[in-house]
Amino acid sequence: MRKTLIAALSFFWTISVFATTDTMPVPPNDCQAGIVAARAENCSVAIDHLSRCLTRQMPEPVRSFVLQARAQCYSVLNQPAFALQDQKASLEIETPKNVWPLVMLGAYYRELKQYDLSLAALKEALKYDEDGPGTGPGMAVYYHTGQTLHAAGRYAEAVEAYTVGIPRQPDYGYALYRRALSYEALGDKVQTKRDLFRAAELEPQQGYEPEIKAKLTEYGISVPKGSR
Repeated sequence: MRKTLIAALSFFWTISVFATTDTMPVPPNDCQAGIVAARAENCSVAIDHLSRCLTRQMPEPVRSFVLQARAQCYSVLNQPAFALQDQKASLEIETPKNVWPLVMLGAYYRELKQYDLSLAALKEALKYDEDGPGTGPGMAVYYHTGQTLHAAGRYAEAVEAYTVGIPRQPDYGYALYRRALSYEALGDKVQTKRDLFRAAELEPQQGYEPEIKAKLTEYGISVPKGSR
C-alpha cells in the first residue's frame, strides 16, 4: 500500500502539478530529484532534496504535494512524528482530492498509537474517491481502518473492516493476511487458516515478507508455485 501511494503521488506530480504551461514552471532539480529518490524509497536522500525544494516559492498544490512526499519518506525511516507533522501541514494547505492524504494521515496517527485520531481521519476519508471520480472509497480506507482497529485491540471490528474492503480488491492477499491475524486474535483458527490459505494463493510476484511466510508455515501452508 505504501508503494501504491508513492506511485500515485509521482503520477500526480508529473502529470498534474508540473505540466509546463504559461502559469506553471518546470520543477526545480531538487524537487524532481526528491521525487525520484522517494519512488525508489531512497528516503534519506529524498528528504534532503525535498527539504531544499520546500525552501523555494511554489504554488500551494505543489507545496502540499511535496510535504506529502516528504511525510511518506519520514514514515519509511520510522519517524512518524515528522511524517504526521508534514501530512497535517499539507492538509492545511489544500483540501484532499481523493482518499490518499487522509488514509496516510490515519496511518501516521496509528504509528504513533493515537488510534482514535487515526480512526477519525480514516472515517473522513470515506467521503472521497479512491480510484477516480465516482468510485468512492476502495480497499485502502478499509485496509488501514482494519489495521488501526487491530492495533487498538478491537479485533472483531477489524474483521468487519477487512470484510468490507476485500470485495473492492479481492486479489489483494495482504488484506486476507491481516484479517487472518484478527481472526487469530479472536481465537478463530478455522477462519484464520482459511484466510491464510487464500492469501498464499495470492502471493505477489515479489513474494511476501518473512513474517508473513513464517505465519503461513506455522499453519502448514505453502505458497503454490505460479500462484497469483
